[in-house]
Amino acid sequence: MRYLLLLALFFSCNTAATNNQEDSSIVDGAKELLPVQPAPQPVVNPQTHEIHAQDTVFEDGSIPSTWANAGFDDPAGFKEFLLSFKDWVKKDQVDSITAYIRFPLKNYKTPEAFKKAYSKVFDESLKKVVETQRLDRIFRNYQGAMIGSGQIWFNTSPEGYKIIAINK
Repeated sequence: MRYLLLLALFFSCNTAATNNQEDSSIVDGAKELLPVQPAPQPVVNPQTHEIHAQDTVFEDGSIPSTWANAGFDDPAGFKEFLLSFKDWVKKDQVDSITAYIRFPLKNYKTPEAFKKAYSKVFDESLKKVVETQRLDRIFRNYQGAMIGSGQIWFNTSPEGYKIIAINK
């Protein structure tokens, strides 16, 4: 009985395939159907995804110091701050950047001196460092956290996060 059922199924599939070519009513009915669109894929913001991404071992196998050892008790909060910082640098919001600098810096003793030199300090090369810094690949040690190859160092203070060094 199973054998007959399989034969019947086989012949009905082959017959349907040959009938589709001759019977245009199947195609005529389908003309009014809309094409099936794939479901939209969720968009993942790479920067916000990096906030919660693993950051205890880097691709090169190096193991950074703990966030606590660097003085940060809220790594996700610091990464959120860095998103704002990246935006300020991109938009040249000098006042916002200056508000988060712990003065005096090595070459800029006052906020006014830094603001005057801003365009030289945050030139295209430093802006690129800030823009391309992955939030899940922030180096840190007992001195704080740095982006790039040490171009900008951050630390915490009672007032919040602060830029403690800018190295050109």
